[in-house]
Amino acid sequence: MGCLAHVHVSTVSGLDMEEFREAMKKIMGNVEDEDLDIIFMKVDTNCDGTVDWDEYLNYMLLEYREKDSLQKQNIPLYFPKPLKVVPVPQCEPIVRIQFHPYQAPQADKKVGEKGAVPKTRMHGRYLTVSRDGILNYWSERFKLTRTINLDHLKRTQLSSSSQPIWVTDMICLSNLNLLALASTGRDVEFFDISANKCDIVFALTGLDGYVVVMDYWTDGTKGIFCAGDVDGAISVFISHDVLHYGLFNSGAMKPIKSGGRARLAVPALLKNTSKCYLCFKVALHNEWCHQIRFLPELNAVATCCASDQTAMVLTSIPHSHKAKVYNSAFQLRKGILCFDYSAEFNIIVTGGFDRIVRVWNPYVTNCATCQMKGHSAAVTHISVNGKINKIISISKDKNVRVWDLQDCACLQNIHSRNMPMGRFPIFSAHYNPDTHILVMSTFLIGVLHGVVDDVDSIDKMKTSHEHSLCTALYNPNFKQVVSGCHNGVISVWDIMTGEKMMQFQTSPERAVEVTAMSFDGPKRRLITGSKDGVIRLWNFNNGALLLTLPLVDENEVTGILYINQRIYVSGWSKRVMWYLDVKEDMEIEYRVWNQYHAEDIYSMHVHGGKMLVTASYSGDIIVWNIDSGRAFCRFNAYESPRPLMPNRVIDLNRNLEACESRLTVPSRQSDEEEEEDMDELEGLHFAFPEAGQKSSGQTEDLENKRSNKSPRPKSKEKVKPEPINAEELEKPRLAVEKALFLGTRERSPDTAILLTSAADGHIYAWSIHHQGGLLGKFKAVHSEGTSISSMSTDCQDQMLLTGDSQGYIMLWNIGKYCYCMQGGQEAPSQQKGAVNLPSLIPKYCRLEGPRRTVTHAAQEVIDGWTVSLVPPPLLSSWRCHVKNIVSVEYVEHFHLIVTASLDCNVRLWTIAGGTFGQAPWRVGNPMAFPWDLPIDLRRIGSSQTLKVLNRGSRPHWHCTRRILNALRFQRKQASSSAADNLEQVTTDPRIAEYTDEQIEQTWKEWAVKGKQKSLILGQTYKPKVRHHLPTCPPDLQSSFSSREQLRVYKTIPYSNLLPIIQPPVPDLLKEQLQKTQEGADASKHIKQKRLSKRAPMRFLAASKAVCRKNMVTRLFTK
Repeated sequence: MGCLAHVHVSTVSGLDMEEFREAMKKIMGNVEDEDLDIIFMKVDTNCDGTVDWDEYLNYMLLEYREKDSLQKQNIPLYFPKPLKVVPVPQCEPIVRIQFHPYQAPQADKKVGEKGAVPKTRMHGRYLTVSRDGILNYWSERFKLTRTINLDHLKRTQLSSSSQPIWVTDMICLSNLNLLALASTGRDVEFFDISANKCDIVFALTGLDGYVVVMDYWTDGTKGIFCAGDVDGAISVFISHDVLHYGLFNSGAMKPIKSGGRARLAVPALLKNTSKCYLCFKVALHNEWCHQIRFLPELNAVATCCASDQTAMVLTSIPHSHKAKVYNSAFQLRKGILCFDYSAEFNIIVTGGFDRIVRVWNPYVTNCATCQMKGHSAAVTHISVNGKINKIISISKDKNVRVWDLQDCACLQNIHSRNMPMGRFPIFSAHYNPDTHILVMSTFLIGVLHGVVDDVDSIDKMKTSHEHSLCTALYNPNFKQVVSGCHNGVISVWDIMTGEKMMQFQTSPERAVEVTAMSFDGPKRRLITGSKDGVIRLWNFNNGALLLTLPLVDENEVTGILYINQRIYVSGWSKRVMWYLDVKEDMEIEYRVWNQYHAEDIYSMHVHGGKMLVTASYSGDIIVWNIDSGRAFCRFNAYESPRPLMPNRVIDLNRNLEACESRLTVPSRQSDEEEEEDMDELEGLHFAFPEAGQKSSGQTEDLENKRSNKSPRPKSKEKVKPEPINAEELEKPRLAVEKALFLGTRERSPDTAILLTSAADGHIYAWSIHHQGGLLGKFKAVHSEGTSISSMSTDCQDQMLLTGDSQGYIMLWNIGKYCYCMQGGQEAPSQQKGAVNLPSLIPKYCRLEGPRRTVTHAAQEVIDGWTVSLVPPPLLSSWRCHVKNIVSVEYVEHFHLIVTASLDCNVRLWTIAGGTFGQAPWRVGNPMAFPWDLPIDLRRIGSSQTLKVLNRGSRPHWHCTRRILNALRFQRKQASSSAADNLEQVTTDPRIAEYTDEQIEQTWKEWAVKGKQKSLILGQTYKPKVRHHLPTCPPDLQSSFSSREQLRVYKTIPYSNLLPIIQPPVPDLLKEQLQKTQEGADASKHIKQKRLSKRAPMRFLAASKAVCRKNMVTRLFTK
């Protein structure tokens, strides 16, 4: 770098490409020029041909920053699913969780050793014990299978006192089928858990303090049992052959009574009277031990406590009872509450009251190698998985964090609000590194399932983007594919390996859909257009925003082209505009062309830098002169096959806004351009009130505009909405989805240089000549209701690639299609060294069966104009995606196809292909290319798709043939068994007494009279009811807007509802209802009489009150 800076100082203007190569070779050594040129083009985004020191540093810093953020974003969550809470049938907290495998774990042997067996997943069950001694057995899916009250067993069988005790710890001795239980009774009891029994076998007694933590380790032969008590002392019991001699010396075992349990005195064991055993006890801590564990790689027992001086102690295992026991103490303020050891990295990970996760070198005790901060409470449980470089820590506030062991960064943070396990802290935790399952307990059990790389995870669909894509572009300079999605995310992929190189957000404030993308002329910058109309320029190699163009229109952008140092933009504004590409310091110049579209513009393409074509929702295709900005030709397949005059469209609302802005903003048009615009106003079509229809108001506006007099504003009146006419309903079918120029062809009356795709699934070939028109059309889809959504060709225009709304791609040979149809010239000759692309398509890719294209007529005459209906030869077709294909592009250098779809995938294809972001590959190496079919296509792919993607082979046809033969054989057996049954029925003496006529007569009587009995066939006989399904499914078509596949379901057979028959009303109930009705009528009559008598009295009282008021008012007036 110093050399590069020195060269920059000597050349203040910057380094050109040659100087940049020399400077980089001095730094990096022997590097290919092509790689250095790629770096130079990435840094030189302004395309001035030079790179200075500031540009280089800015590029490198931004690239590393974006790659770092990309790496963090792409890391999947280790616990993707929420916590599963398992209820527990007890009231006390669970103090320990253990996993008990069905098969005892064997000693780990390295690959190549004698007797080494590949390690497989251990199946077993989980055991939990509560503080009051309730032992529960759980399946691997945490279904409760058994419950045992251990405290009850001890009181009823062996214990002399009935005082309840608290369980402090539990450990499983899997190879011995024993369960060790420590409690406040100062005894460690061992239970036999083989089969379905749980009986106490023996107990360790004579301990100075009750045991709080235990651990057991075995390699299949040697066994080590460790225990730490409340006083800070540890006891270690070693058996050199645990299967043959047992874990403890049986000579110290003393039975109490016949049928009672055996008791092992710890002082007797510590005498070490047998060479097969080794026992020792060491006082290490001045507080009670929080955790104990034997580390076979270090041949030491690790313990921890909340003391500063002896936070963690490593105690070496002596080779004999006479050898000295060595200790190594780790000092840490506030002590250590939990730890775990990683044999892969030879490190110890700890957590404590200071809320910091530390990583220690076991041979360096004075300081930790690294620290990880993030917890807001004391870290009480910790686990490490060195195989996947993960650390899992749990704090007292039930906060679970997953850390990266190499970067020491937090990968996942599960907040306590997402841990619905009550108000109490986590009492116990068990992590299984083989199954990636973390089990925690309070009064409940919580289970977190980690990501497991097995068949189930492989079957889960991986997509290139999280949202649907808008387009994908190939950059030949950097051999990269750039894709954009509806969430505003741009991803850059390496086409050689399929690896994601860069990812950035186009609108960090809020996600705005990216709707159009394009490269600039040198293909070093990316131009994006969004749904809100904003145009941005990016350095897509490092995600740096270079420039934001002025916002002229807030409508959606659907097309962007870079032509002759200008950026052309079109979209839902129905207009075409361009921006001049200038340097950063200069003012950006732009201009808006006159409007000739009455509907939204869907597609835009260029021919040779001189002609521009735009296609709209209404079916209009406008061809423009780029130099003058004038529309000189219009096509519409549903109006005429010949060229039409373009109709100028004026939006009255937009014109009023423009007039108001001209009062304050100087115009960018010259006087000559304004005169030209005024001359073109004759015969214009206005977009208000309706395009293509003239009204009296339009003629008045034209006259007023010519005389420079503005019309008087009219009063606003409520206008009733007009009903939608047939033309509006036909517009979705007339919409032109894509327009594509054939750049190698020249304009002539009998040569088509423009291809357009309509929503009805047809492709139209047009001659742009004034004597030309529609030369040919053909249907390029398999089914009705499908449209062509994307098209592209190779650089020689030999092959046309089309993608439809159902996810199918088709390859057409268009070298001679609609070329010099009147004769006189041959097909365009290929350039020297060019490859004949149709010859690369194998024969097995040819379409067969009902999906092949069939033409019933060779041509069609429309208004005296002959249109060819013969399609070009179809080379191949298969299904690439399950949804609409939004982009398809041919990569010339590698003969590959890049497709993007609404199913969130970008895929690379040869004959078979892969998905970006799913499986890595290596272009050019057939052995490293993913030939496996994508899972979604494997499920719904047709026989043609599977044949093409399997390179002509039919791997499933042999299996299908065997299944059909087996079904045919079963059908034959069923028919033969039915004939045998018929013979048996006819030979039955009870049936043989009657003739067929008699049996038929009894059946008719049963059917007519409705009797559920047949005199001959019996009472329970019922004929079979057969529901005939229709011979063909109903013709269901999806609408053009949805473009989704309809799912047809079989209806359930049913019968018509019978009329409801009301039961007769008893006479007694009728009499009672009549009496109640008469009583109600009588009471109503009495009330009416009373009201009639009280009415005159109320009237007299009211009249008297009125008279009194009148007298009072007269007195006051006098």
